[in-house]
Amino acid sequence: MAREATHQVIIDIPTDKAWQIMQDLTAPHKYVPGLLKTEMHGEQRQGVGTSRRVFKKMMALDETVTEWKEGEGFTLRLHDGEKDKPLPKAFFRYSIAPTDDGKTLFTATMGYTFWLGALGQLIDGPIVFPIVKGEIRDVALAVKHYYETGLTPTPADIKRLRQAA
Repeated sequence: MAREATHQVIIDIPTDKAWQIMQDLTAPHKYVPGLLKTEMHGEQRQGVGTSRRVFKKMMALDETVTEWKEGEGFTLRLHDGEKDKPLPKAFFRYSIAPTDDGKTLFTATMGYTFWLGALGQLIDGPIVFPIVKGEIRDVALAVKHYYETGLTPTPADIKRLRQAA
């Protein structure tokens, strides 16, 4: 069964400035909680086909741009080589839109398919999906912090942002 978890935040900068930050695919370790570093595959830095490897403490995975909407956002396929990772058909989608008051609406989405059919749904619903929802919420909050301040959010910043949301 395909699932998507989405979280939205208002970022207190204009959309054109948000896009300038967002389109830098070399920088997710500066705002995604738990990422330690990013390595680009090849010379391409923007658009469909751009690929990178991101590293967490105990895991690394590849992210490849499958959709690119200039000034609006992009979708990343999550994988390890040819194999989907961490879940089948996993992806991140980041998008921005202007608000009426000159700020930016940022939307972070993670989608995936959980395996094992009906048994998988029993595991996904109460266990996996709440974790994914929490992680995508933290990514959106961390993006807000980074875009507004230029500073990598600390765990204390994320905790404070959760409480304020």
